[in-house]
Amino acid sequence: MTQLYEIDGYHYIVDLTPYFVLGVLVIALVCAIAVLLRRILASPFRYPYYVARFDVSGRRNVRIEDYIDRHLMDPAGWDAIVAHRAYIQNWKHEQEEYLKTCRLRSRRERQYAEAVDDDRAFRFITRRDQTRYKQANYMKTSYKVSMDDSELDVNWEWIVERRIRLAAINDEATLRDYHAKNQRRLMTKQLREQIARRDNYTCQICGKYMPDGVGLHVDHIVPVAKGGKTVPSNLQVLCSKCNGRKGAR
Repeated sequence: MTQLYEIDGYHYIVDLTPYFVLGVLVIALVCAIAVLLRRILASPFRYPYYVARFDVSGRRNVRIEDYIDRHLMDPAGWDAIVAHRAYIQNWKHEQEEYLKTCRLRSRRERQYAEAVDDDRAFRFITRRDQTRYKQANYMKTSYKVSMDDSELDVNWEWIVERRIRLAAINDEATLRDYHAKNQRRLMTKQLREQIARRDNYTCQICGKYMPDGVGLHVDHIVPVAKGGKTVPSNLQVLCSKCNGRKGAR
């Protein structure tokens, strides 16, 4: 790379290559220093959130609290939450030990305080499969993409309080279902079949065996009219005669 100059009628050709190379090196050095400083000054703390996702594809009127309740009632789900709670506590202990000896201590302490997010430590997210279309060679084809639908972030105290309330009703239903006014609406086909199998298709009063389901009724032990709940412990198999005699007693 050269440049032609004219001074007092004389022409000079100056080779600018060394200056260009030097400029490039200076810029590269400045950029490298900037990147290094950015890494040094950036926060090294990443809060370990607990994240659980629930697939609600094809479902309407979804309440994320219902899915959280089922997750808490599931032994595997509850164990995972408790284990992650211990992991968060251990992570915090390790970071606090690191802060005692680290450089830029005041900056790191501020960054750590900003990173700790105990009020939103547990994240529950619903996801839906959505249909998208792409067109190629005048042909339209569909494909599925999974998208986050809703999110609820809670703290450990919220989790414990809800778990206690579920335990108080023996983990037999979500809190919304247990306190629903229309308990009869909760008597699904799946629940009827569950109770029939549990009671071996046998009337719990007279002992009549009804394997074909004819005359088999699933009855509320404590009637709905008297505050009975549609939960397994309050349901039983009765034959039509025994159910008719029992009535609302």
